[in-house]
Amino acid sequence: MNAYLNSRNFPGHTDELASQLNGLLEADFSDNFFITLGRWQQILADNRKKELWSGLHDKLSILFKCGSPAVLDGPMIGIPLGIRNSDYCSDTVRSLGQKRSHSASIEWLARAWNITFADTGLWMGKAFEPLPIEVLAQKCGNDERTMAAYNTQTTRIGRNFFREPPDPNFLQEISIPVITPLWDLKDRPMSTDAQLFGGLLIRENLKKEIHIPYSKTGSIYLGDFGKSVLKALNQKKVYQLNYRWPGLNPVFPMTRLLDELVQIDDGIYLGQLIYATRHYSLGSLNIPLFPDLPKIQIGEPYQPGRDPGADEKYGYQNNGYFLMMDSSFAGQVYADDAFPWLRPRPGESGYSELGYDR
Repeated sequence: MNAYLNSRNFPGHTDELASQLNGLLEADFSDNFFITLGRWQQILADNRKKELWSGLHDKLSILFKCGSPAVLDGPMIGIPLGIRNSDYCSDTVRSLGQKRSHSASIEWLARAWNITFADTGLWMGKAFEPLPIEVLAQKCGNDERTMAAYNTQTTRIGRNFFREPPDPNFLQEISIPVITPLWDLKDRPMSTDAQLFGGLLIRENLKKEIHIPYSKTGSIYLGDFGKSVLKALNQKKVYQLNYRWPGLNPVFPMTRLLDELVQIDDGIYLGQLIYATRHYSLGSLNIPLFPDLPKIQIGEPYQPGRDPGADEKYGYQNNGYFLMMDSSFAGQVYADDAFPWLRPRPGESGYSELGYDR
C-alpha cells in the first residue's frame, strides 16, 4: 500500500474517489512509479497520441487529489509531464457539461513544447532553500499573511535548473543565451559562498546537486504550505510555489504562475502548473533616463493581501503537471525504463559520480 496516496487527503473525499485511486494503482502501477510515470510522459510528449492525453490528465488529477502535502527541501530533479492551454471559455463550456472548449482542446502549447523541448532536459529541476525572514519580507513586499506563515522548517526560496540541450537545433541552441539575461539566470553555484537570490546555500544540498546536470539557475519563487487556489480542489493543503511577487522580479509569463505540489511516493512529488487568467502583470520597465526610479508595472501587479477574494479574482487554471524527484533517487530517475534522456552526459555533473563512465 502506498503511504502517500489516500482519498482522505482530499477535502470532501468520496467513495468514488477512493475507488478511482484503487483502480488506478492496480491497473497502472504494477511497476514502480518511476517506470509508469516515465511511460505516461512519453505519451504526453507525443503529438501523435493526443487522443490519450485527456485520460492521462484525468489520472494525474486523481493522484494529485489523493497526494500528501509535504515540504520540499534541497535539490530535486524535474520533468514536465504534460502542458495544457488556459481555457478562457471554461465557465461557459462547463455550464454545457463539457470539460474544455474547442479552442483549448487544440492544445497548441503542448504541441509546440513537444516538438521543441519536451525530451531535451532544458529544464532539469529546482532547488528549495531556507531563507532569512528579512529576505522573505523583501521578496513578498511584507505581505501580512505570508510573513505570518514564516517557518524555518517549511518556508523556502527556490530556483530552477537549466541545461543545454543535446545536439541542439537553432531554436534549442539559442534558448539558454536568450533566457539567461531575460530571467536573470546565474551560473551553477560551486560553493556555499556563491551569491545567488537570497537563499541559504547549504553544503549538504550542494552535494546532492552533483547528481543533477545543469549549468544555469534562476527564475525564483517563494515556497510554503498553503491551500490550493483551484476551486475544484476544495482548498486541499498543498506545498505552494509563488513566482508572482513583484519583489522576485518575475518576467511574463511567470507573473501569472503558481505551482502546487503533493507527495505521491518515496522521493516523488507531483506538481501542477497554475496560471492566472485575469488581473496579472505583463512585466515591468525602467523609466528611460531615470534608472533609479521605481519600475513601471505593465498590467496589474500581484497584491493578494489587498483583496480577500484574490484567488477567485485571478481566475486560476490548471495548465499541466510536472514531477519533482529527490536527487537521492537519481539512479531510478535516469533508468532506461524511466527518464533516460535526463541522464548526465559526458563532461556533465553526475556522469562519473553515478558510474556512467564505466
